[in-house]
Amino acid sequence: MTAKTFLVLLIFSLNPTGASPQEQKPSQRHDSVTVSAGISKEQLALEDQLNGLILNADELLRNGNTVDAIKQYESALDFVHKQPLLEEQKSHVMKKLARGYVVGNRAADAVPIYSNLLAEKKPCQSESTADTDCASLQYSLGLAQIYALDFQGALFSFQSAEANYAKSAKLSNIHEIMMVDLMNQAQSKTYIAVALFRVGKTAEAVTTIKTAIPLLNRVQSDENLQISIRDEAKHSLAEANAILTRLQSVQ
Repeated sequence: MTAKTFLVLLIFSLNPTGASPQEQKPSQRHDSVTVSAGISKEQLALEDQLNGLILNADELLRNGNTVDAIKQYESALDFVHKQPLLEEQKSHVMKKLARGYVVGNRAADAVPIYSNLLAEKKPCQSESTADTDCASLQYSLGLAQIYALDFQGALFSFQSAEANYAKSAKLSNIHEIMMVDLMNQAQSKTYIAVALFRVGKTAEAVTTIKTAIPLLNRVQSDENLQISIRDEAKHSLAEANAILTRLQSVQ
């Protein structure tokens, strides 16, 4: 099922959980479990073991074996908890597990993980700085809440993510990074519209989705960007236009 089809079902189906979750994530750099120069051989060995668990779980998830993938991610997190030298890898593994829960139709189990990760990031509360890591977590939390049918919670999470992406775009001096932030902002607005509709605010949903469309147009038409970024914006633009059409049809 395409993301576009899922979003339409999510808005208008009486039983949206019948759709198979297909995770959508904001564009960002994907970090892997890494090690720094000068660490002990013991820690290197532990990190290698952890990498093995994560890579195996990732492969299972890609192949659709969500049950075993989740078990592997849970084992990886348990391994981290038992090894003090792996403490700095805990948040990375928690994100992997939460993602597995969402893809594996256990979104309600992902919500507290993302909530705890956000609670540990004090910069998320800052009014003077922009943190796209915070925005990404807020976006992921919003997705989990959407799948768990907590639309009011999702509304707050996506509004927070949208504000952080907007702030980051204004502060960025690098064109491509700014445009990716704008695309992520627009994608957040799309989900804000979904949540607004599901809490009974259709007129506000229409207004919100209309503000996302110009941002996506701007990104997909920017010939200075990598084609992959423009293609993602093009897909999101088609999605936003389809949702706008459907929302206007029920006003």
